[in-house]
Amino acid sequence: MEDEEGVSRKKIIGAEEKFRSLIDKRNELNDEAKFFREERDNVNEKKKKIRDLLNEKKKKRDELIDKSRVHKKKRNKLQKKAKQLIEFKKEKRERLVDNLPEKVEELKSEIKMLDMEQQTTELTIQKERDLIDKIRELMKELKEKEELLGEQEGILEEIGSLDEKIDELFKKADAEHEKVVKLYEESRKYHEYVEKYFSEITELNNESDEWHKKFLEVKERADHYHQRAMDMKGEVIGLKRARAEENKKRRRELKELNLAVKKELYDEKKLKQKEDEAIEKLKKEGKLDI
Repeated sequence: MEDEEGVSRKKIIGAEEKFRSLIDKRNELNDEAKFFREERDNVNEKKKKIRDLLNEKKKKRDELIDKSRVHKKKRNKLQKKAKQLIEFKKEKRERLVDNLPEKVEELKSEIKMLDMEQQTTELTIQKERDLIDKIRELMKELKEKEELLGEQEGILEEIGSLDEKIDELFKKADAEHEKVVKLYEESRKYHEYVEKYFSEITELNNESDEWHKKFLEVKERADHYHQRAMDMKGEVIGLKRARAEENKKRRRELKELNLAVKKELYDEKKLKQKEDEAIEKLKKEGKLDI
């Protein structure tokens, strides 16, 4: 039996079993933590792939939006220029005199009639003078109206040219607008991809966070069991050292005991030898009978 006051082998075996139990529990938890970590990493890898797709679609969408802005700027510039020409045309039209060609023809007819009246009708000197003055005034007015008509025809021609330019500008603006609309529709499709992938990434973030939370919780428990195992390992080592010291001490004591016994046995032999020698001597001298 082992010394109850010393370190028993049973106590060491119990400590070793507890140490192995703690190691097994730690390993079990580490395996569980590894599973959670791998699940988290798988989700993060999937998230990375989707983020790459999102960035690709976002880049394409932004490129289309930038192109759309360029065409929108051109469209607005063309529309602004067309509107400026419309205002300019309006100003030109305000300078036009209504029914000016008819008025010129009326003046010509009136002058012709007065001229015929002068030539075919006998008039007093005063009336003839008045008629001549009237004709002169009408001729002056006709000249002014004809000059104005010439200017007006130039204005009308200019207005016609402006109409062509305005139509051309609006036509170009419409073409730019069609490009804006087309690019917007195309960019909207890519934007829908962006929203879809962004939503998926948000969901994967939540899933990754859940796996990471579980990983940290189990890893913390595994570290706790690891620390307890290391403490128990130290206890096992301490028990084994103590038992070794006790065994060493016992071997030393046993050795000393053996030496003492041997010494004692040696002295008894020596004493017996002396006794035998004395007996032999006495026998030879005849002083001892057997």
